[in-house]
Amino acid sequence: MENEYYYNETVTRFYDAVYENFPNLKIGSDFYLDEIRKTEGKILEAGVGTGRIFMPAYNSGADIYGIDYSKNMLDVLKSKLPVKEHHRVWIDDIRKFDTGDSFSLVISPFRVFQHLLTIDDQLGALNSIYNVLEPGGRLIFDVFNPDLKRLTTPVENVLEHEGEYLPGHKLQRYASVSYDNIIQQMDIKFKFIWEEGGLEKTDTFSTPLRYYFRYELENLVGRTKFTIENIYGNFNREALSNKSSDQILILKK
Repeated sequence: MENEYYYNETVTRFYDAVYENFPNLKIGSDFYLDEIRKTEGKILEAGVGTGRIFMPAYNSGADIYGIDYSKNMLDVLKSKLPVKEHHRVWIDDIRKFDTGDSFSLVISPFRVFQHLLTIDDQLGALNSIYNVLEPGGRLIFDVFNPDLKRLTTPVENVLEHEGEYLPGHKLQRYASVSYDNIIQQMDIKFKFIWEEGGLEKTDTFSTPLRYYFRYELENLVGRTKFTIENIYGNFNREALSNKSSDQILILKK
């Protein structure tokens, strides 16, 4: 996040349309919603975005709150919430925040921690979250499990989404990805093409993401007061293996 990461208006506008049926996201959402259902007490979503998990949890009666670094994303989420509930979500920096309250569970889903590019950022986020958890509280977050073949194969202008953002209005998103394996960083560029007012419009958005290996994560957690309760290899709660697509960490205070 040293680049002061944010979502531009185009990404925010089409975020829900792109990710509504994105592969693996539904099972990931179901995983987090199940953990929320099993939790008694307040829940915080760090990196709440447009509310893909927050809103179903809120609608099911969870006492859930959310922070995000992007005003654009929070504006979309607030449009889905009753005005009297807007206090539940606010702009904050995951690396250095204090809600003045404590939570039984903090979740940080859909690769939020991969936006933390430096060790200082990562430790700042872990320690900030630790400080707002109740004793015995848990943090759950996920990152992808690196595929060594993909890390040596740049991607150029691949169509990864094609659909409609409104009835009769087409939307495409293309992705290009390059890798710097020394700093364990991937640079992603999205290109959006959509129909509006009888015209074809286009815009781009770029962002870096950090990727992690298992023992790097364990060593990182070992520099905090957290203990590792479990590490899963997918959202079906299977053990981490060479075939795993994800690394899902459950940490306990």
